[in-house]
Amino acid sequence: MSRAQNGFTLIELITVIVLIGILSAVALSRFADTGLYQQALFVDKLQAYLRLTQQIAMAQTAGLKPRENRVQIAASFNLRQLAESQWQVTIINSSGEQQYQLQNDADFLINMQPLATGVNFSLGFDADGDLIASNFPKPFTVTQSIALAAGSQAFCITPTGFSYEGSCI
Repeated sequence: MSRAQNGFTLIELITVIVLIGILSAVALSRFADTGLYQQALFVDKLQAYLRLTQQIAMAQTAGLKPRENRVQIAASFNLRQLAESQWQVTIINSSGEQQYQLQNDADFLINMQPLATGVNFSLGFDADGDLIASNFPKPFTVTQSIALAAGSQAFCITPTGFSYEGSCI
């Protein structure tokens, strides 16, 4: 009398276990290196703080007459490296300043030049939200886009204050 077979054979079970092992090894190696994710998060936060600074500049001068005091800095964005991986963003306007702490282990470049520890990188926004001044490497009026990079993550800030991910065009 022959009985019908139920279940899986030993070879089928071992094959499935080996395949799951290979897939988990590949997946773990992708999640073990979080440096790329940290760089992307750092860039995203910087862009958010830049947008916040621009919005503060436009909001606090909303009641002014058209074109009045439009060349003055209404709000400024300051970035400073405090220690090896510690960064500080300071947003300054007429009502005070706010400070935010960030973490980034990768090199930070501004127009292909590294930002040294303790050196401030400042950007000034006017009442229209346009980028009008920068201090890196020396004070200047902004007439072209500024390229920034944190490790392999790059983003660009245009003279109109708009920032986007990727290299400057």
